[in-house]
Amino acid sequence: MPMKFPKGFLFGSATSAHQIEGGNYNSDWYSWEKFSGKKGVSETSKIACDSWHKWQEDIDLLEQSGQNAYRFSIEWAKIEPEEGVFNKEAIDHYRKILETLRKRQIQPLVTLFHFSLPLWLANKGGLTNLKSSYYFQRFATKIAEELGSLIDFCTILNEPNVYTLKGYIQGDWCPGEQSKYKAFIVFCNLIFCQNRAAKAIKKILPSAQVGLAMNIAVYEPANDTFSNRLRVWATKMIAHRLFLHTVMKKCDFLGINHYMKFRIEPSGRAVMLGEEKNDFGWGICPESLYEVIRENAGWKKPIYITEHGIADASDSKRAQFLKDALSAIGEAIKENIPVKGYFYWSLLDNFEWDQAYKMKFGLFTIDRAPRDSANVYKKLIEKYQEK
Repeated sequence: MPMKFPKGFLFGSATSAHQIEGGNYNSDWYSWEKFSGKKGVSETSKIACDSWHKWQEDIDLLEQSGQNAYRFSIEWAKIEPEEGVFNKEAIDHYRKILETLRKRQIQPLVTLFHFSLPLWLANKGGLTNLKSSYYFQRFATKIAEELGSLIDFCTILNEPNVYTLKGYIQGDWCPGEQSKYKAFIVFCNLIFCQNRAAKAIKKILPSAQVGLAMNIAVYEPANDTFSNRLRVWATKMIAHRLFLHTVMKKCDFLGINHYMKFRIEPSGRAVMLGEEKNDFGWGICPESLYEVIRENAGWKKPIYITEHGIADASDSKRAQFLKDALSAIGEAIKENIPVKGYFYWSLLDNFEWDQAYKMKFGLFTIDRAPRDSANVYKKLIEKYQEK
């Protein structure tokens, strides 16, 4: 008999509003796509997957592939298109999604920040604005008040480390800055956003489970010398641990987004591991999901794999990727590590930020056509799910 995961384990997939909904015209990202000069208009997120209108079809896909959970984000720019003005139509839209998921017995995991900001806040400096955490707390409070009875789980922030790196150090993403000073301010403000929103939500919804989804790579030393182990420790501290140390006390769970494994050389250079590559050129390391789970068991909080996916347009590697992922989780569960859910990235091919529509992560295409791997995932869920 194959090993069964604990009853209530969440088998799902993940999306984000800006990447799938379309029509996010009041957001900083849409403005940046149009005017940054890095993309043509044909490659904006204008329509994306049209999930704003096709959300019921998306839920059908979840059901069709045997999933019992769905991680999606609520778009701040649609909820609060003008400062202090909340859009009832948008709130009702997300209410319908949450109600339908519950009727279908699909557990929602809501994300409040997945990289995009309302344009009015961007015009005030975005997350460099010292009042940004106050504005975000106000948004989180509104969501808790309006939709709270339908929300059990909430990842407040998605990948604050990636957002800071790509938007304020490398400058590849909106707002396209390259300033360590601004990056530090954003880093601090994101800590305030996470903690203030967590406190606000728990005050209104004491039983709700709140956490964050942190991008966590695996790092290993090239050799076992003290200096190289110290470099690995410092790399981890800068990459994710420092942020986690400041917020985990107010979190009920840890969401892990995991994609990469690196070896840190004595020179300090990080070498990505994995002989086989995905379409992004990222190495595929089947063992790394188990390693990242084990490394983060020390927080002593339930763990959800909130993103774990592969860019694979040919769909030739995704099936094995999914098999390896659930096998790794099984090994962690055998060691009594409290892994409670797995969300594949992504349900659909979508607008992949600076890559536009080039990278294909979906179990389903933008047109909702199933890939063979969607059926593989369904069979794996049937294999591991405790009824």
